[in-house]
This record gives sequence, C-alpha cells and structure tokens, in this order.
Amino acid sequence: MLDLIDLQERNPAMTAQPQQQPRRRQAAPGAPPPPPPSAFRAPGALRRANLVSLPEGYRASVEPPVTSDGFLGEDFVMDSQAFLCWLSDYYRDDIVTLRLILRMMGIQKPGGTVEATQSQLADMLKVRQSQISRSLKDTGSLGVTARIKPGLYQLHPRLSLRGGRVPVEPKPGTRAQGTLKVDQLSLLDAIEDNPDLPEVFKELRQLPKPSQKPPREDKARARARAERDETS
Repeated sequence: MLDLIDLQERNPAMTAQPQQQPRRRQAAPGAPPPPPPSAFRAPGALRRANLVSLPEGYRASVEPPVTSDGFLGEDFVMDSQAFLCWLSDYYRDDIVTLRLILRMMGIQKPGGTVEATQSQLADMLKVRQSQISRSLKDTGSLGVTARIKPGLYQLHPRLSLRGGRVPVEPKPGTRAQGTLKVDQLSLLDAIEDNPDLPEVFKELRQLPKPSQKPPREDKARARARAERDETS
C-alpha cells in the first residue's frame, strides 16, 4: 500500500492539512442583502416544529384552515381589516353605530350570530335603546346586519367572520351533543337558502362609499333648525 508521502508526491495538490472553505462569491452591485439567519433554516427545524407530543391515550386530527371567498372579492381575514377601515370612515359622524358594530363583532359567536336584545346592547354601550334601534335599522338597510328573531342578530360573513364549531342536535340514539364546523362558504350558502333574510343582506356585494354617505336625518333636521333660527 502507498503511504501518505507517496500519495503527496504523486499529487502535489494533496496535503495533510484540511482544505480551507471556498470563498463566497461577491454579491452583484445593487443586489438585495441576504435574508437574516433564521431558526427555521436550521437542518430539521421544520420537522421538529411539526412534532406534537400528546399524552398517553389522546389523539389529534389536522384540519385545513377556514375557507374564504374573500372580502367582497378581495383578500379576507377573520375580522376584515377592509371592513374596519370602511366602518371608521362611513360612521365618522355616528359614533353610536360605530361602537355598536364593533361591540357586536367582539361578542359574536361562531357563525357570526349575536345573542342580545336591544335593551342589553343599550346597556353595554350606555346609550338609549332608541339609539340602538336606529343604528340597527341603518346597518340592516345596508346589509351589514340582519335580524334573525328578537334578541338574535347576524353579522354578514363577508364582512366579519368568526369561525369555529357550533353545537348541533345529537343524532338519534345518541346522548352526546355533536358540533359542526362553520366557515365562510357554508355560511354564505345558508344565507342564500334562507328565505326569511332580507334580500339586501343575502345579496351583499359592495358597500357604499363613505364619501357618498348622506347626512343623518336627525343631524340634518338640527342643522335646518339652526339655519332657520339664524335667518329669523
């Protein structure tokens, strides 16, 4: 067998010292900087992140994310950012209605239902019940909300969606009450098939531009009275 000296004599480029790391190529002028180091780029990091340890006797299932057909044709999030921006602009002169919709979004149950009477909503916001009635009438005329029955309202799932599971009646012969996963597409289908809901709620495709919002009737009347008092 040839020893190390013989190999080095036959191949002068071969040495007993470890070779140096090859030089990295210089980035081209104007090229974006390399991404910062990340723990997720470490070998096996993603595999470790996807491992879940379960107690003995337990099991888990994996479900896809909640489906969505978008916020009026655009990108969609659970409480739509586009809808929140529209609310802040459209109801800039109607703080009660703005607060009411935000509160309803906060207390909605999976599926977008809000179980509260007008009196209870008025107590939450510390306003008169007549103001809640006026606000719900206004949002109902736009298709933002719908009255299912006394004490039960529905937020439109195109605007604000709270997914999750809702209880369903147990199957015949079973005692345990089951649950049903709700998502945006199934809610929209249910709305279209519900003859008791108003058409403006069922057919919501766009919202009026805040710049085209007519003045509130009570404020318009107050402004007219002030103008009459000035001229008299």
